[in-house]
Amino acid sequence: MSETFPVLGGIDEAGLGPLLGPLAIGWSAIERERPSENAWSAWAPLVARETPRKSPTAHLVVADSKKVFSRNDRGRARLERTALAFLAQLLPNTAPPATFVELFAPPIAPLGPAPKFMGAPWLSSPAATGLKLARHADAGGLELMSERLRRTIEASPVKLVCAGLRLVPALELNLSYEETNNKGTTAVGLTLDALADLWTRFAHRGLEVVVDRQGGRAHYGSTLAKRFPHASVRMIEERRGTSAYRLDGRRGTPEEGWRMLVSFTEKGEDHCFATALGSCLAKFARETAMAAFNEHFGAFAPDLKPTAGYTQDGRRWLEDAGDLVQGVERATLIRNR
Repeated sequence: MSETFPVLGGIDEAGLGPLLGPLAIGWSAIERERPSENAWSAWAPLVARETPRKSPTAHLVVADSKKVFSRNDRGRARLERTALAFLAQLLPNTAPPATFVELFAPPIAPLGPAPKFMGAPWLSSPAATGLKLARHADAGGLELMSERLRRTIEASPVKLVCAGLRLVPALELNLSYEETNNKGTTAVGLTLDALADLWTRFAHRGLEVVVDRQGGRAHYGSTLAKRFPHASVRMIEERRGTSAYRLDGRRGTPEEGWRMLVSFTEKGEDHCFATALGSCLAKFARETAMAAFNEHFGAFAPDLKPTAGYTQDGRRWLEDAGDLVQGVERATLIRNR
């Protein structure tokens, strides 16, 4: 009988490149009775890879967040429905999280508040903490969709066993950049925090994880060995497009018998449902944080045009904000890389 890894996890990030605002990490995991089972198929037609032309609001789209989200009301509502309906599965009575505070607290944010989270006042001001999450999707329809998803998952051989996110504000990123002197190293370290969460929860049962790979890095073996000292790390392959490794808990340690296959794969969200859901969760967290950012500063300057934080528009926003950001520590507001 061949070895099986019943739990399939995925990790992705959103917002590594912008000038303003946080980085967000999203991850999820599903459990399958058979390795060949696929959540897209098991939960169809409610869950789809693409927005159906007919009745687009009657489906949850799980794919690369760039395909799910667009900067219009329809695209924002589509991302909200997907993220909130799946996050609702973690909460009592399958009720979608309603406010900013709920989104960044356990069990949705199992790693707890990111260090230096409170260094950004726009993430803890009343404008942020009271921010409603369903700002474009119909709240009543979202509750019904969450219940439909619960029933669909219950009736299928594929179960959602984990979903999580973490927000990493600019100050935390800047402090890490100073320590690592490398943007990619910082991003990998934050990703491995999420991987460690999945390892702790599921490696004793057999875990496979697909991490969406960004940039040209192809070698992760030594980094994994350092992050998982109680596991042996064996390289399976390192080639263009993917780098894969096997981790086994060492004999005599609390993690003896634990096992994980992990691959760092370009466009991982196209191949793995859990990675695609992680992508949607990360993007939703990032967009929600920027909404809080804009609400906070908009309370002082109602005519200030909101920003998504990307470099060109971020510079425009800083110029428009002018004296409004005087007194705010630069490293708290603006990324160094």
